[in-house]
Amino acid sequence: MNLEWEQDWLEQFDNRLDELMANYPENFEYEDLNFGVRIMNDREKLRRWFMAFENADPDASTHIFTATRYHGDETGGCLEWMWDIKHKTDFLGLPAAGKETRITGMTVHKFDGPLIVLERSLWDAGTLMRQLGLQAPAEADFA
Repeated sequence: MNLEWEQDWLEQFDNRLDELMANYPENFEYEDLNFGVRIMNDREKLRRWFMAFENADPDASTHIFTATRYHGDETGGCLEWMWDIKHKTDFLGLPAAGKETRITGMTVHKFDGPLIVLERSLWDAGTLMRQLGLQAPAEADFA
């Protein structure tokens, strides 16, 4: 695929859940390493998981994803992205309500034709914690 395709895929998390789910066949592997979520071949479970990010509930936090770079081709690659969150509630048990955060992350995709058969994501939890004013590993200074 390419950066434009990946950006459209990310925008499908914004209240376009049916369109988002059409990207996944019956047999797929999904994993978010930070959340500890691994879903194999269970589209209904994947749908329920993605609902947490769909911006359909005005009382829930708002999640906006932006593709920044894509390294790969139509068979697979690595997407780099930014995740802007306007927190209306706590996040992963961390005090976040009323705060805004910007996190970077990466998603590895493998495609079978137009469908995602492998998806594995990792994002910068340390930066999230620092933005929330929490103790996090110090940033390295190589100056």
